[in-house]
Amino acid sequence: MNVQLSLGIIDTDGVSKELNLISKKEKDLRDRLVFMSHVTNDGKLRAISHHVPTQSNPKDYYITKMPAGKKIKATTYDGLLEKLYDYYTAGIKDYSLESVFNAALHEKAVTENPKENTIAKNRVDFNHYISKELAKKDIRKISDIDLKQYTQEWVNREHPKQKAFFSYKGVLNLGFGYAYAHKIISTNPVAMIKNKPYMKSCNTRKAKPEETILSPDEIDIIRQEVRYRMTKKKWGSYYINGYAVLFAIETGVRVGELCAIKWEDISEYSIHIHAQQLSKKENGKKVYYYDTCTKNEKGISRDGREFPLTKKIKSLLLELKEKQMTLGIESEFIFCHEDGDWIKKDAYETFLRRLCQSKGFHVTNNHALRMSLNSNVLFPMGISVADRVAMLGHSIQTNLQFYSFAQKGYLENVRDILDSQDNDGVGTLRAPHKIIRFFKKESPESLISQTF
Repeated sequence: MNVQLSLGIIDTDGVSKELNLISKKEKDLRDRLVFMSHVTNDGKLRAISHHVPTQSNPKDYYITKMPAGKKIKATTYDGLLEKLYDYYTAGIKDYSLESVFNAALHEKAVTENPKENTIAKNRVDFNHYISKELAKKDIRKISDIDLKQYTQEWVNREHPKQKAFFSYKGVLNLGFGYAYAHKIISTNPVAMIKNKPYMKSCNTRKAKPEETILSPDEIDIIRQEVRYRMTKKKWGSYYINGYAVLFAIETGVRVGELCAIKWEDISEYSIHIHAQQLSKKENGKKVYYYDTCTKNEKGISRDGREFPLTKKIKSLLLELKEKQMTLGIESEFIFCHEDGDWIKKDAYETFLRRLCQSKGFHVTNNHALRMSLNSNVLFPMGISVADRVAMLGHSIQTNLQFYSFAQKGYLENVRDILDSQDNDGVGTLRAPHKIIRFFKKESPESLISQTF
């Protein structure tokens, strides 16, 4: 700007205006950073109060409460924002693990472009896995021995699932990684915590089929119950969550994907699954929005996946469309209420849970429908794992490790198959029709001598 002034490009009045503009931009940026950082665990802006002078307290000031519980004051509102800005950007005055973790979350929010749900989950995980005593401890005084002891006591007490253990480690990595990067601590004690010693105290037992999936008979019971309710005045024939359940049974879609499917996603031979319904907090209220990626795409759209439009699915969709036309319902979303608004995943999950509980089922979630389709239908039909993962939208490893269960009642099925192979009632299998004989491997020298 000084060069522009010396060259006559701008005059002193222009310099003044330019400086004011820069100052305003800096102030707006400062305020934005403060409002993003100075929030409670559930994402709400922390209250800033104005104390009006009284006889007992004649001072005029603004005050707010910091994440660690300490209160700070300033004579003006702008002055208080400046103090908050210094706190969240210029350095940490409180070196408790909780304060450092909040600073790490702030940095992640403004530099890594994370989803709002990710930041919210990080906060929830911190409060869930880190005790209040440890949270208040000075991070500079927390050694690897302290963390190892805390970790050992936690896993021995709670026996968490492996996934929970890794979420806990993620919280530690975020907080201590930030402290190490910003030279608050000279070494990172989390780097010295190996996972293997604690795995033996984690719950690594693979779930039994009855704990995870629904049997074909139970799936039929759900179908019958939904159809029965459609005939009753209490629920009505336009039983939209019921239709959503019937669709989920046939397609294995995730809850968020189910709510976001539009009529335009249905083609002559397939269903294009490429979006999901997500939610976030705005001014303390949950707001649902349309995201153009599926869960496994992790924020980067790859145009989703295609699921075959079977005769059964097509018939179900035609039935639903006819009812919507009869009732004058207009919506881009397939599963919508009578006012055209899309169904919400929380309400659908509650509906499904209550429906399953009413039939005495132990498994009550939509994920069970997804896994049941894989284990009870696709796998027994001989559909390859490559095709299964293409239809359900996850990796081969995930399908084999977490989705492919033996069917309920598999012992009876296997026994019948084995008994059908019993030749004489003794229990041995029939003699094989083809025998492959393996000959003794000959040395190169002998082969050469035979040739010549």
